[in-house]
Amino acid sequence: MAGLQTVSPSLYEAATIDGASSWQIFRYITYPLLTPIIAVVMTFSVLFTFTDFQLIWVLTRGGPVNATQLMATLSYQRAILGGQLGEGAAISTAMIPFLLGAILISWFGLQRRKWQQGESND
Repeated sequence: MAGLQTVSPSLYEAATIDGASSWQIFRYITYPLLTPIIAVVMTFSVLFTFTDFQLIWVLTRGGPVNATQLMATLSYQRAILGGQLGEGAAISTAMIPFLLGAILISWFGLQRRKWQQGESND
């Protein structure tokens, strides 16, 4: 909601006067201006989903039939509670490519946005 409030109403007014449809207004005004905010929110959302150990552990401990199991809780169960430190470390290490992927997608999205605004990539 805060991101939508940063978009100037004059841009919407100008697009409406120029005859843009609601889809065109969204595609060419709203979405490009919200791209940096979407990238940051997506990055934090993915990071918190992967690392939100304490909430899942306190409420459900992985849930019935592992319904709310995360990689972090699975790693803890295997390494600390189960005594299989190697398997727990492997599960924790397996989270790294997913986290890096989410961060790189967000970073390249922001870099693309800077290029569209005429900034250099230096």
